[in-house]
Amino acid sequence: MDELLIIKNLKTYFYTDEGVVKAVDDVSLRINRGQTLCIVGESGCGKSITAMSILRLIPDPPGKIEGGEIIFEGKDLLKLSDDEVREIRGNKISMIFQEPMTSLNPVFTIGNQIIEAIMLHQKLDKKEATKKSVEALKLVGIPRAEEIINAYPHELSGGMRQRAMIAMAMVCNPTLLIADEPTTALDVTIQAQILDLMRKLKEETKTSIMLITHDLGVVAEMAEYVTVMYAGKVVEEADVIELFKNPKHPYTLGLLESKPQIHIDKEKLYSIPGQVPNPFNLPKGCYFFPRCERAMEICKEVMPTLKEVGNGHKVACHLYGGDNNE
Repeated sequence: MDELLIIKNLKTYFYTDEGVVKAVDDVSLRINRGQTLCIVGESGCGKSITAMSILRLIPDPPGKIEGGEIIFEGKDLLKLSDDEVREIRGNKISMIFQEPMTSLNPVFTIGNQIIEAIMLHQKLDKKEATKKSVEALKLVGIPRAEEIINAYPHELSGGMRQRAMIAMAMVCNPTLLIADEPTTALDVTIQAQILDLMRKLKEETKTSIMLITHDLGVVAEMAEYVTVMYAGKVVEEADVIELFKNPKHPYTLGLLESKPQIHIDKEKLYSIPGQVPNPFNLPKGCYFFPRCERAMEICKEVMPTLKEVGNGHKVACHLYGGDNNE
């Protein structure tokens, strides 16, 4: 496999008056060229911070990337200068943010915001950049693109804004597209259209996608490989078919059980007991043990490490011998 992005032992911490938040704690993952990787987990598990770390967008202070490597096309992004990262950000690596209304600048037209990216990264003049912007809006299915290019974000619906964000992200033909819950605020019909659009663009441009979501329906539809995160750590990873057929970690099982299923008649929808641990007061051992229905004594004391259990399937759980050898 041709590896595009390799993250090794990434640690991104936030320093506050209350203490240190280990938002991303020793996370490793990889994306191959042309692959869609889904990162799944509850809010606060470190998905978005992992993405922001790749783009070097962590606000400092209070945040700081304390360790690890982010190797993109053979270069460690953490060792590049700010100017070198700016050349990559929005050009070779693009991001669709979670909420387009807060990501798009309200005082500039949609066209101005796309044109700026083209002129900056592709060195085209304004006339050529405008033409390319219209083509990008048409590519993502926006009707009357010649008129919409002069519209402001507040004049568009949520679905149209999200399409404009995708156009902006794809206009420079990135090698990697990071999509942070791109369908969260949209109704199901528009959500399906956006996912179809991303799939189509991936097939046409051969772009790799890192899709961040908490929706396992989206994972089943889009992913080739899945990474499950909990409290800043990777707890399971596998090929999408393997993960749905043979989930191992109690947290993954809980996520799957929590999803409504039409063919199963239940009076009450299952929910994982308890809450995500306080980041200022994480348990000593496995972070999931206070909520785990299969917890053992060792879980309270020792943090499990990722261990392969077959077919490239890895899980961090003492049920599968995931002891810490440090």
